Amino acid sequence: MGTVRRFSLSPHSPDKQSRIAMETRDLVAYLDQFLRINEIRDASMNGLQVQGTSEVNKIGFAVDACVDSFKAAKEAGVDMLIVHHGLFWGEPLAVTGSHYLRMRALIEWNLNLYAAHLPLDAHPEVGNNAQLAQAMDLQIEYYFGEYSGTPIAVFARSDRKITAQELLQRAQKAIGDHVRLDAFGPDEFRNIGICSGAGASMLPEAKKIGIDAFITGEPRHGFYHYSKEESVHVLYGRHYDTETIGLKALADHLEDLFELDTEFFDIPTEI
Repeated sequence: MGTVRRFSLSPHSPDKQSRIAMETRDLVAYLDQFLRINEIRDASMNGLQVQGTSEVNKIGFAVDACVDSFKAAKEAGVDMLIVHHGLFWGEPLAVTGSHYLRMRALIEWNLNLYAAHLPLDAHPEVGNNAQLAQAMDLQIEYYFGEYSGTPIAVFARSDRKITAQELLQRAQKAIGDHVRLDAFGPDEFRNIGICSGAGASMLPEAKKIGIDAFITGEPRHGFYHYSKEESVHVLYGRHYDTETIGLKALADHLEDLFELDTEFFDIPTEI
């Protein structure tokens, strides 16, 4: 995968001159097609949100569109920043306060900003949920949990029965040691649901289709007793951390395909 940085200044490639520049419009066209941007309804205005340079030599990746990620991109010499959480969410915004600071930074630094929210959650190859299943050695059976008409969660199975502790260990290996386990389900199981980010609201549907353990990012208080009473294991891996994995996979994909420099900026929220 491309570089993962926490504001370090070491470049991904020592020989940047060997990298090939790509027209921004061509990269945007490819991303729109590959991620099915125009097919998936979403509150997020997915796609190119702010226009910058006409050519891209290096692509940055970050979970959130924020001043910190823009600064990191500028320091790293990035021409396009691809984020999961963009700037626009279905309503007009005055260019004041935080929104002004973000817009000013992007325009002054001539930085392209591209957002992929639900299209990245639901993608069968580089999507957050597909990548989480793969990292945890689970096989995807099908997608469920429609959001704005698109199924984004995955029904996955282990090739053998496992325990909650084994699933926890797999999750920790995939996304970090901070994963919280509410162990309320059966002693052994195979059916596992995954929905990154704020996916706790899909727990009732997951239960209806026979899932014994559910993995998501952000806890919701109201589902603690529900999962206990319905005998479902729930693992919470934080909203941020469960949504880094798809961006990293997309970075690998673009680097392999177009030989562009890539770099992931780790700016955790611990939420």
